[in-house]
Amino acid sequence: NLLEMAHFSIPILESLDYFKQHDFYTYAHILMVAVLSTLLARDLIPDYQQYIQLSATGPTHDIGKICVPLEILKKTTPLTKTERGLVEHHTAAGYVLLSYYSKDSQNLACQVALEHHERRDGSGYPRSIQLKDPLVEIIAVSDIYDALIKPRPYRSSAYDNRAALEEITEMAKQNKIGWDLVKSLIAHNRMSKPHYREITISA
Repeated sequence: NLLEMAHFSIPILESLDYFKQHDFYTYAHILMVAVLSTLLARDLIPDYQQYIQLSATGPTHDIGKICVPLEILKKTTPLTKTERGLVEHHTAAGYVLLSYYSKDSQNLACQVALEHHERRDGSGYPRSIQLKDPLVEIIAVSDIYDALIKPRPYRSSAYDNRAALEEITEMAKQNKIGWDLVKSLIAHNRMSKPHYREITISA
């Protein structure tokens, strides 16, 4: 099990325990993104060392949410502009925290924390840059997919699986994310589990 091979510092483990106790949605989301990104990376990342490295970053991508007040994270009505700004700040907060804990601001976990809401077309946040790193993009798409298929406090119901895949396909059409990631997601959702290169996307 790749996740069992990963080693995390005490503050990171304490942050996971914090979410488990106080915001179970975020806790479950962190774990699902870790698992899903590992599956997608197995398809898309041929370098084994990069694969191992990516597998260890999933549980830390949202660590910056520990800096967001719980009443905002768990709010059941639409967020105000100010509240949305506080939520979006979790990317920069995660980057700072992981840079401090690891003593290396250039490592992948720090980059993932900062950039997992960026998009290929520059429409994301916090810096509106073009997302070019395939490792970060795997976490980004895993994050999008899990957020769509899970109930959210401010949304009456989750997307069904087909609708979530269609939403992600539309993002690829808009050049927000890459096509190989969409194909890999679809392949893992098919009973026959075909290779992602065998997937054809209908127009």
